Amino acid sequence: MSGRLAGWRLALRIGQREARRAKWRSLLVVLMIALPVAGVTAVAVTYQTYDVDTVEGLDRRLGTEAAASIDVQGAASVRQGIDPENASEWLEESDADLLDAAGVKAVIGDRPLLATDDGTLDVRTDKGVTWASGLQTDLNDPLAAGLTRLIEGRLPEGPDEVVVNSNLAFRGPGVGEELLIPNGEVDETRKVVGIVESAEVRNDPFVAGPDLPVDYVTERATWLVGGGPVTWSDIEDLNAAGAFVLSRSVVLDPPAAARAADKEIRPPMGAPDPSELVVLVLIVVMVILEVVLLAGPAFAVAARRQARDLALIAASGGTARQSRRVLLGMAIVIGAVAAVVGAVLGVGLARLLQPLAQDQVSAWFGPFEVPWLQVLAVAVIGFAAAICAAIVPAWIASRQNVVGVLSGRRSESLPSRRSPIIGIVLVAAGVASAAFGTRNALSGIPIALGVLLCVAGVLFILPALVSMAARFSARMPLVIRFATRDADRHRTRTVPAAGAIAVTVVGVVTLGIAFSSDEKQNQESYLPSFAIGDAVVHPRHSAAESDVDPDEARARWENIAAQVEKAIPGATAALTSGATSEADGRYVVVETGDGGAIPLDTTIGEFGELVVADADGTLPPAVARSLSERDAATAAETLRSSGAVVFTTDDELLSSQESARLVIKEFSEEEQTDLDVVTVDVPATYLDAGERAAPAYAVVTPAMVKKLGVEPRVVGLYVENARLGADAETDLDEALAAGQFPTTILIERGYQETDTAVLVWLLLVTLGAVLMIGGALTATHLALNDARPDLATLSAVGARTRTRRGVAASYALVVTLLGAVPGALIGFVPGIAISYPITTEGWPERDSVAAHYLEIPWDLVGIVVVGLPLLIALIVAVTTRGRLPMVARVE
Repeated sequence: MSGRLAGWRLALRIGQREARRAKWRSLLVVLMIALPVAGVTAVAVTYQTYDVDTVEGLDRRLGTEAAASIDVQGAASVRQGIDPENASEWLEESDADLLDAAGVKAVIGDRPLLATDDGTLDVRTDKGVTWASGLQTDLNDPLAAGLTRLIEGRLPEGPDEVVVNSNLAFRGPGVGEELLIPNGEVDETRKVVGIVESAEVRNDPFVAGPDLPVDYVTERATWLVGGGPVTWSDIEDLNAAGAFVLSRSVVLDPPAAARAADKEIRPPMGAPDPSELVVLVLIVVMVILEVVLLAGPAFAVAARRQARDLALIAASGGTARQSRRVLLGMAIVIGAVAAVVGAVLGVGLARLLQPLAQDQVSAWFGPFEVPWLQVLAVAVIGFAAAICAAIVPAWIASRQNVVGVLSGRRSESLPSRRSPIIGIVLVAAGVASAAFGTRNALSGIPIALGVLLCVAGVLFILPALVSMAARFSARMPLVIRFATRDADRHRTRTVPAAGAIAVTVVGVVTLGIAFSSDEKQNQESYLPSFAIGDAVVHPRHSAAESDVDPDEARARWENIAAQVEKAIPGATAALTSGATSEADGRYVVVETGDGGAIPLDTTIGEFGELVVADADGTLPPAVARSLSERDAATAAETLRSSGAVVFTTDDELLSSQESARLVIKEFSEEEQTDLDVVTVDVPATYLDAGERAAPAYAVVTPAMVKKLGVEPRVVGLYVENARLGADAETDLDEALAAGQFPTTILIERGYQETDTAVLVWLLLVTLGAVLMIGGALTATHLALNDARPDLATLSAVGARTRTRRGVAASYALVVTLLGAVPGALIGFVPGIAISYPITTEGWPERDSVAAHYLEIPWDLVGIVVVGLPLLIALIVAVTTRGRLPMVARVE
């Protein structure tokens, strides 16, 4: 063995012995490194299990017995790769008939085929009507095995029987009851004979059976294919006939031709965004830095404990390199153990928490899968972090005063004068980089770089801050004076702990400012579709009642209005009419009097392009409620004078135009352009849409609409004062959907803070609390263990028993404040910088929407800077023993 390896062998043996000797300290370091490794590993394993590829998803799409699925969507020939959902393209059109079951068998031979059809349909529940995913097939056929899993009852055996999942059974009929399925104006009845679990649908309502009603006819046809493997040659023949194919044998063992076709057809993956790579690298570096800083104090204490051994090595002729290797050897031993423990713990944690994670998503997880390369990379990073955490203590230990250590004296070196200067320069560079990034330069890369520079600068400044705190504590109480001076004397232990807290606070404050600013912009720029507190009622399906007499349709809407007013006390539901062309390919356009376009840089209301006023010119509430009193009076006067009210955001049109043109257009296949079919010129008043959604492009009279050859129709209800809770709104919505004419209600509640906002805030507080408490408690435990001789001396000279608690609480408070205060100040820099690119103005542009929003979450800052340090000090004071057995003053 070479001399270099022999030296490391000795260092590893000493490190292993020291780790065994100080079991609790070694366990603490192992936990500090293993827990982050375990957390990242658990996330990686969970995501890999959640991410289902084509191979893992075969049984979901084909069941367990089918050899392939064939999907015919048209007569045109197609081309595909291994999985048609990932790589496919349409080729030339064909006049041939659509491929049917006989045609499929003509291509691939006489094989068992099972027709399947999936989609969505309405079903009646206890509350009314909701939609459900549907699977129409014979579930008793062997080819359907694996598509569903029977939980209760049996599978359907006839066309009048179905099975449902537990979600639908909870909301509606269970086993033995009848399921009503709306089909046009009648309800079809199916008997529920079982409860199943779908292979693809998890949380949504699901129904399956051999005969499900559909309200539209489609040419698409899908079959599951039995028999032997469907080869790539079969797939090419079926592609030529217009069918896409998913073959189990081709997916599991793709031939070269399939791989080549897949590579050629599959859309190329874009190059990774440089900004995303920078952010990813930044996150990795920050995580490593956090682990290094958390574990650093433990290695600093270990270096102090080994100081006499290292001094003896140096006195016996050992070199500084050999002294460093002793401490690094212990880091290698502990880091290797921590990396292995963290990886194993992470895999086990992911397996244990998989049911909980499954409950949080709507899609089924795949089979439990461990990405071993990613786990290995995480473990190596944890191992490297342990070595990095020991580098600075090892370097300092190798340069200690041998005579001073052997004589029992403590060395109290002053902090480097260059360190704070370097730190200030780094912080200034970080601020400049972040400021440059506010201009959206280089996709945010300068902001990410600024974060890293500022954090590095804080770490260089912290030693000077620790010394300043010790000097300024001269007139403080004994416990604070003791804690600050002990922190200054052992800066190699204090600075990493305070640095870990600072890094945590920087991240929390940065994310808090960014998220709060984004929420502020969302709140200020929210554009209500209509007056807040009002509601609209629409047809539930997009198809209009074009085949229903207008008077009969009005009568239906009047019944719905009465139902709404009964359900919402104090509300007023008004019928609102609109005008649309019922001919295919035709649509209505509003132009200026000379045929020019009318700019309207905002959204329009809920009743279409044209709202039709009453015959007497009364302004519909849907329009009146969105206008000022002055504009509403002007619009009403215009309508009574047989004019049109046109909305625009162009200031020039407000004064230069006094007429408008209503046009029905139709696209011409021959000329490949839109042609005017009907044109009606009308007098008009132009109103400024302003800082709101426009009720429509224009409000017209019934006479104008009839000149266009279009019959005015009631298109919905406008409900004033719709004060209704969210749960009551859901009940009313299902009740309206269950009516003869299904409708749905939408209440404008203004901007609503999402659950995500609350969760992010709680997550930031929790993350900051866990890391700050963990770092502070670790540093305090190590400090108390290191200061046992001093505390014993205090006890010997008559100090009260609570003095030790006061010292411990003061030390925790000093360390957390030294990290939290500069961390918060530095966190403002990237936080404010990030607020610029994420709060840029969107569409529509409005004068009332600022170009930039900045919101400082002072409550969050107060919690991490003041609240958590006080809480940590209280925890330490309560949990620290007051009495300490006497020990030797000099070790």
